[in-house]
This record gives sequence, C-alpha cells and structure tokens, in this order.
Amino acid sequence: MPIYVRIEEYKDVLDVINMIKNKLEEAKGTLADINRIKNEEDSELERWHFDLEEVEKKMDYVDKALFEPEAL
Repeated sequence: MPIYVRIEEYKDVLDVINMIKNKLEEAKGTLADINRIKNEEDSELERWHFDLEEVEKKMDYVDKALFEPEAL
C-alpha cells in the first residue's frame, strides 16, 4: 500500500534527519575529546603516584640514616 507524503514534509524530515546525523557526529567528537582528556589525566595521575613513591623511598632512607645509622 503506497504512502503519500507532501514534498514539503518530506524535505522537513530530511532536514531533521541531517541535523540529527550532524549532532551525532558532534557528540562522537566530544566523546573522543573527553576520552583523550581522561587518558591524559590518568597518565598524569600515574606519574604523580610514581613521584610520591620516590619521595617516600627517599624519606625512608633519610629517616633510617638519621635514626638508625647502623642499618646503612
């Protein structure tokens, strides 16, 4: 059974569909940006964690050197 649609309505529907496609592409781009930023943050946090562990090791060494000289 054929369906008849006015040409104006058909064009409006096509416009809406194209707008939705564009918005989806924008959303994909935004999501990719968020993911990239999250990965950068994770990497930076990992470096901070490593640096803190290094400082902690050095503090332990200084603590032992000052209070337990025979342990060195």
